[in-house]
Amino acid sequence: MQRGLAVSVCALLLLTAACASHKAAREEKRTHENAARAAALKWLTLLDNGDYAEAFEWEAQDFRMARTQGQFVRYMQARRAPFGTALGRKFIGAANIHKLVGVPEGNYVSVLFKTQFEKKSETAERVILVEQPVGWRVLEYRIY
Repeated sequence: MQRGLAVSVCALLLLTAACASHKAAREEKRTHENAARAAALKWLTLLDNGDYAEAFEWEAQDFRMARTQGQFVRYMQARRAPFGTALGRKFIGAANIHKLVGVPEGNYVSVLFKTQFEKKSETAERVILVEQPVGWRVLEYRIY
């Protein structure tokens, strides 16, 4: 009887430890995603304000090497500016990603928003960020 009780107590302790470990991992993931989400919103605000030169500075170093600041500004002026003012943006979700095609493994987070623009019907915006020593930096931006 005592042996059965001891086994039950040990099993309960192991289950409790596993639950605590899972909860800590979940909280760490949520903190990670929230930090990336805040960085994405800050970067999108730069785009909303037409400050494309500053938005370029928020891009990941590896990604920036593919184009100049002038090319980035011209791209955003042609691709983003025609939509007009962002009237509202709602967070849809975030996902941690460790592998992306064409880039090394790392800590990436894909953040998705539903956005209303002055001159475009409601659409989705996706920002993929990478965690770098200087903080979260934008790797990719898409409007769907």
